[in-house]
Amino acid sequence: MKQIKLVQAFNDLETGLHYNAGDMYPRYLEPTPERVAFLREHGVFEEVDDGTEKTFEKLTDKNTVDEIKGYLDQVGIDYDKAAKKADLLALITD
Repeated sequence: MKQIKLVQAFNDLETGLHYNAGDMYPRYLEPTPERVAFLREHGVFEEVDDGTEKTFEKLTDKNTVDEIKGYLDQVGIDYDKAAKKADLLALITD
């Protein structure tokens, strides 16, 4: 997939993550074609073709708990809502 550079900030209702203008979208998982079409229709991004495929960030302890929970929600991994960051990261396997 081509990289998607955001031209305006938005809150991704599918993942619960906040993106700023200039960020690359998505952070962790490739979006569905329907999601890309929706964002394109609303003028949220511009496509950037730098000749490389998008690589997604690996979640680390530098991510916020909300970002980690958003990822877990997106991939369908159940977790304790009161879990600590280290426990949430332990649920993610490569």
